[in-house]
Amino acid sequence: MTNLEHPPPGPDLPALSARLRRVLTVDPDATALTFEDTDHPWSYFEAAARDLDAMLAAHPGARRVGVVLRNRPGPLAALLGTLATGRQVVTLSPHSGDTGLADEVTALRPDVVVAAPQDWGRSALRSAAEQVRAVPVVCRDGAPLLLLPDAWRPAPATLPAEDTAVLMTTSGTTGRPKRVALSYPQVTSSLTAAGTVLADEPRLRTGRVILWSSLAHISGLYFALAHAVEGRAVVLMERFEVEPWAELVRRHRPRQLRLPPTAIRMVLSTGIPPEVFEGVRAIGSGTAPLPPELSEEFEARYGVPLLTTYGATEFAGAIAGWSLADHRDWARSKRGSVGRAHRGIELRIVDPDSGAVLPCDTVGLLEARGAQLPSGQDWLRTTDLASLDADRFLFIHGRADDAINRGGFKIPPSVIEDALRTHPAVSDAAAVGLPEERLGEVPAVAVTVSGPATEQELLDHLTRRLTRYQMPVALRIVEQLPRTASLKVSRPEVRDLFAVAPGLESARSTP
Repeated sequence: MTNLEHPPPGPDLPALSARLRRVLTVDPDATALTFEDTDHPWSYFEAAARDLDAMLAAHPGARRVGVVLRNRPGPLAALLGTLATGRQVVTLSPHSGDTGLADEVTALRPDVVVAAPQDWGRSALRSAAEQVRAVPVVCRDGAPLLLLPDAWRPAPATLPAEDTAVLMTTSGTTGRPKRVALSYPQVTSSLTAAGTVLADEPRLRTGRVILWSSLAHISGLYFALAHAVEGRAVVLMERFEVEPWAELVRRHRPRQLRLPPTAIRMVLSTGIPPEVFEGVRAIGSGTAPLPPELSEEFEARYGVPLLTTYGATEFAGAIAGWSLADHRDWARSKRGSVGRAHRGIELRIVDPDSGAVLPCDTVGLLEARGAQLPSGQDWLRTTDLASLDADRFLFIHGRADDAINRGGFKIPPSVIEDALRTHPAVSDAAAVGLPEERLGEVPAVAVTVSGPATEQELLDHLTRRLTRYQMPVALRIVEQLPRTASLKVSRPEVRDLFAVAPGLESARSTP
């Protein structure tokens, strides 16, 4: 890019992009990113924005930038550079197989494909990008964005990008992942609803935060952007590993951390000493339900509050959660709640059939509205079974579309999972519905254990706690539950564990 002039930022940038561009120039030489043992300044991100503008000067209609989002400096710079120029990020997961990644590129036809050298080494990606005539860009750690050497002559499709900031893939925990378009106003509203201040004069913050969630998923992407907009330096990890993560916590002493339930279990099982969390005020937890007993065990051992959030990819982040003040006042009396609605969000519970608004403490379908939701000012019905109490604390009781319909009897997977977690040897569980000719579906459950237990012992444990129709027809102890890159349980893959499930003949008994 040394032979290209860098044009100045355009005058019609979205407000979020303009804010991000201003933050990147507050102190260009200050450290913005630490990866392994290397620091990168804020100018590294600003250079990515300028490189992108310069490379695409010959393609003014090119707005859709596909980025293979490895948790490395180059892809992170490409992500922030794309958003700082007001373009659209099309998330591409490095965890996809070669065929899956190539299929995403040919189906979505991004104008630009940005990838690290190891991904350009995947012939399927290169062939797909050439097929759609995308502008091929290579991102190396600590280096400028560069056109891929010896590539084809690009002729990008320039499909309409409208005001979409991110074309995001859902996590695929309950079925096939799908694409969700998150607009610039949605993303901005999500940041402000969670407390990020965008109206003040940009400044750089002291201290650093640790980011390890996959940038290809909403949690990692959201916090990468939020921290940049706040002017907060990031310590980036490629993946979560307990000991290296704990060493980073010791070294950088962040005031806040984020750990989903799976990572919380890993920290507890590894026996990390309490002094690791010295100076940590709170730990945020999201992406999956946090069982109250797990939260209480962690807080009793480490003395650090866990602040749960509730959200979804479609919501551009969280729409409800615990604040530190609420946790001090309400943690015991609101056990199991995911907190209260964020600023600018309204919540209500409705009857699934009639749509009538239900009173406090009644379980129904959750509806929400607010500027960060795709429905805007219209109520958006979720598939989550929930209740609100008189103090507007939200309780999630499972997903209506996860419910296992056994001959007309509806069984939320959480009923089986929660019953299993009361056994001292069970560390985690995931229940799914399996197809059955006569009853439609029957429940099965996969379990991980941290102590001695047999499958029959666990079934006996359930027999004393569940009704007959809730009993799983198959239970398997596995080394680990299959998970997505964001550490959520992948129910489709759990279901695959029972492709040949012993014991299905017991499903023929009357429920």
